[in-house]
Amino acid sequence: MVSFATFFIASQVFLGLVSASPLQRRDEPPSMNCHPNFEGVGVSVTNSAREWGVSGLYAGADVTSLSVGGGLAKADFRFEQTGSPATSYIIKVVDNSNDLVVGLSGDHLQVKNLESTDLTQIWNVQCDFCSDNISQRKGNVAFGCKITSTTNNECVTIGEKDTDALFLADCSGIDAQSFDFWTATAF
Repeated sequence: MVSFATFFIASQVFLGLVSASPLQRRDEPPSMNCHPNFEGVGVSVTNSAREWGVSGLYAGADVTSLSVGGGLAKADFRFEQTGSPATSYIIKVVDNSNDLVVGLSGDHLQVKNLESTDLTQIWNVQCDFCSDNISQRKGNVAFGCKITSTTNNECVTIGEKDTDALFLADCSGIDAQSFDFWTATAF
């Protein structure tokens, strides 16, 4: 006769095997699983080597990537949710009166005047990790993020040189397409 303990252990092993989720293959990227709520706070956007910036505070200026070196003390952009059911964002330039945003000129990111009908000014952001209560935090608040255009789902990509305009390209998971968000490290 099978003892209760043996039956209990066997049933737990069976349930564990049946309910186990399949293992992720090593060559598959991690799942993108959150959309940050920036709560109106300005942020800096970086990848492993550079920080987003603008070549000037006027419509037509390029959105570029400057070499990271102490620039995180001041936020450069504000990612504001549009309020649509699918989480999307308008990217505003912080050092302005809120009428300059990031949009597209061809496949390059450029500063534009805010136009509610310009769909190239709407962006998707998906991250591997998002903090909550971002307005109450200093430092890194979201990482492993891809930023895509809502018009064609291509990824924002950093150019070879820091003076190159950021541009859209097919999403391939390369470092030039992976971004982190930082609140100002000095309030």
